[in-house]
Amino acid sequence: MRAFVLALLAAVATTPPARADEADDLLARQLAAVVRDTRLTERPRTEAARVLARMGPKASAAVPQLLQQLDRLRGTEFATLQEAVIDALGLIGPAARPALPALARATDRNIDLDIAIKKTTAAILSAGDDRDVAGLVEQLSSADASLRLRAAKALGGYRAGAASALPDLTIALADLDGDVRRAVIAALRQIQPDAKPSKELLQALVLDLRDPDDAIRLQAVRALGKLGPTAGSVAPALEPLLADPEKDIRKATADALGRISPP
Repeated sequence: MRAFVLALLAAVATTPPARADEADDLLARQLAAVVRDTRLTERPRTEAARVLARMGPKASAAVPQLLQQLDRLRGTEFATLQEAVIDALGLIGPAARPALPALARATDRNIDLDIAIKKTTAAILSAGDDRDVAGLVEQLSSADASLRLRAAKALGGYRAGAASALPDLTIALADLDGDVRRAVIAALRQIQPDAKPSKELLQALVLDLRDPDDAIRLQAVRALGKLGPTAGSVAPALEPLLADPEKDIRKATADALGRISPP
């Protein structure tokens, strides 16, 4: 099988330049077919996936079949093959954005696979300008907080282009991870900078008022103050911070209450 894979590569190397893209697509599909061939042992299938990884973005035509393979395997079945497929998707880049939901479903199989999924997801999210908002939204419900964090930041970067993600980001304001909540708040403000803050956003900021980290409490107080009267409903939650041990927080709280409370 290794000889077959090398023969495929040699065929592409001799393809006339005018047909290079077509040849890449053909090779990618052939290699993906090897990856999915259950009649073969794990070794040649894994080798085919690794060749796809070396092809990088040129292997974009293989993405649909790689996704089917990833969904077909369960648990730690053919773990080496799974890891090779995951690595290949990451190296393919922007064209592999449709893989984000499948990667989210594949978490919690084992430590090595979870590490590979994190690396691949980060590579896909940071690659190119293909704004697959649906894929990023899927990541907001990942069991991995670091993936949720990256997705929220990426959606914020799309600004108005991620408007369809607003309902899901609003739900994510209740995330148990503080870093994720703060990234979601930032994303919502980037997508709709002039929108009136929702009660969910205000409540997320109120949660930070109780954080043991002085810097986070101070940041939340200042953020509420900047919202002015639209944050008036959370004045009672701010008042206890007038007695905060930190002088800067006490001062910022007094200023915030002056901004949000009616005269």
